[in-house]
Amino acid sequence: MEEVGQIHINPHKSKLFLGQAGEHLVCFLFGMWEYRILQPVQAFGVYDLVVERNGVFKKLQVKTRPLNALSVSLLKSINYSNNRKDREQYKEGDFDYLCACTFPNVYVVPFDKIKSPSCVTFSHYPEYCYDITDPRTFEIRPDITRGT
Repeated sequence: MEEVGQIHINPHKSKLFLGQAGEHLVCFLFGMWEYRILQPVQAFGVYDLVVERNGVFKKLQVKTRPLNALSVSLLKSINYSNNRKDREQYKEGDFDYLCACTFPNVYVVPFDKIKSPSCVTFSHYPEYCYDITDPRTFEIRPDITRGT
């Protein structure tokens, strides 16, 4: 018999699903803001999504953390060969905006406003926080195509 209701999950096993959920959340948000959303074919690039509006394209890096997280790491994984995964910091040009998700909030932070090269603490960026449970979030679209 199938069990229904809330079932505890192992967060380490669901890390891939958490990341995918964050990307879908960002797609939903930018879709509601009437941006075109493009997803690169290459899964292991330095950005996860590209959004376009009025002919201007911006690269987004999506990082997702569980509920009540205080920060997100900004290290990118490199060298997936030989069962190794090295990590290094992102550099200017890798992406234009960090979209850090910790439900129900999505932080859309310009790269040049990130204060630490290795970690983003959510409380440092209240002006870039969008609560997807608040209908007002979808009433005014930020214009990320003008630059930061």
